Amino acid sequence: MAVHEAGLVQVHTTGAVPAGSSELAERRVAALLRHVGEPVLFARVMLAISPDPAVEQPATAWATVSVNGRQARAHATGETMSAAIGLLTDRLRVRLDRVWPEQRPRPHRGQPGLRRLRNRP
Repeated sequence: MAVHEAGLVQVHTTGAVPAGSSELAERRVAALLRHVGEPVLFARVMLAISPDPAVEQPATAWATVSVNGRQARAHATGETMSAAIGLLTDRLRVRLDRVWPEQRPRPHRGQPGLRRLRNRP
């Protein structure tokens, strides 16, 4: 098992993970965490490639993020490691939006596309 640690995100690899995948995962998760308005205590990503050639989606990526003491986790598989990392960051973004919905950018009042539903008789 190899460990790549650059900045806030720790990346652990198992198996024959392609070169550059650790850096890609670190960049994608770090970019996602820059938009969280609370302190990020830690972020861990684990990348693994299954040695079994019969597995349809051999690339697996897991992430655990602790933001201000609350954890968000995501897991994804893919045919390639870059596909698994892309799906992982998409799922992690959804998890973070659920836990911290106030961090999402919202349109300002009066902008097109902002509609309020009102109870009308």
